[in-house]
Amino acid sequence: MRLIAIEGNIGVGKSTLLPKLAEAIGYKQLQEPVDDPTFDRLLKGFTENPNDTKARLKFQRYITKTRYEQLQDLPDGNYIIERSLYSDLVFSQVNMLSMERPTGEYLSYYYDIIALMDTYPKIDAVVYLKADPSTSYKRMLGRGRAAEAGTPLSYIEDLEAYHQAALPQICRQFDTPLVEMYWDWNPSVQTLVTELIKKEIV
Repeated sequence: MRLIAIEGNIGVGKSTLLPKLAEAIGYKQLQEPVDDPTFDRLLKGFTENPNDTKARLKFQRYITKTRYEQLQDLPDGNYIIERSLYSDLVFSQVNMLSMERPTGEYLSYYYDIIALMDTYPKIDAVVYLKADPSTSYKRMLGRGRAAEAGTPLSYIEDLEAYHQAALPQICRQFDTPLVEMYWDWNPSVQTLVTELIKKEIV
């Protein structure tokens, strides 16, 4: 089994890319649970109360649990997944840096993710979609998800900066090849496929 994770900012275009790339390279696809009512409820609680540490932690723990369980006992095959636990490592640190005084429970959450990596399937490659934060923000607003309505541009800017700073380090830590692709207004799936073939990922 091979796993390729698509990582990137909120609204950058991961969900749109996933089925196209899966078809192009013959992989199965696993998307984020955006139709999950619990996901929507917890996300709404976080975006409406960005300074509520408990609401933020409750949402993030749910996401981590869902992502971890999604990859357990998968049937044989090759998969492209929308985000992985690598995302949780990035998001947990971005959110922690925005807190005036993170709680001990929140600090422990990061190490809980690290502990889960011991039994998490090996990620064979990460594709990171890069775009200007304003582009991602416009795309996020354009898809009209009510639970995301309160997300400010500043949060999207912080996420982009931290992905660029931390994701290469995370990939090195877990020996995962990283492919970065600019994904602004004229993204090319074929260009990405060519890059994955050139790097012998597919």
